[in-house]
Amino acid sequence: MDTPTAGVLLREVARLHAHSQREQVACCNGTTSTQCLILTEVGRNGPMTLADLGRRTSLDKGWLSRAVETLVQEGLLTKALGDADRRTIRIALSPAGQMRSQQLNETLNAHAERVMARIPPAEREQVAHTLAQLYQALQAEAAATAGILSGEEEHR
Repeated sequence: MDTPTAGVLLREVARLHAHSQREQVACCNGTTSTQCLILTEVGRNGPMTLADLGRRTSLDKGWLSRAVETLVQEGLLTKALGDADRRTIRIALSPAGQMRSQQLNETLNAHAERVMARIPPAEREQVAHTLAQLYQALQAEAAATAGILSGEEEHR
């Protein structure tokens, strides 16, 4: 069998990690992976508009609206009209949502630590360094893609 390319490995790592994280989330008070994504994103970045949340999560507008509405009904999110533009909807964590977001982060972080513990101790620092480099590369790619999608590339 041929050695997989870096691209194949990256896609497989992302797939396995996403699957494993979904399994962890399912065990956390019945939170769906979509709800987890929304709660952790709002928890990490604070109150935001529904449009900003859509951009950050890349979720379909209709799917996002339904998921947010469910979280509002469960008392985990609050929804309010924007101050400057009454057509915008601002989303924030409720106190119960803050607790759930913290629980989710603790569960997901503990899972990540268990995965890292499977790597030989002598190699963990290098893996962490490589993950930091991969994170920076993915951020740069996301910024470049956002520029292309918004038309910024045409003006460079």
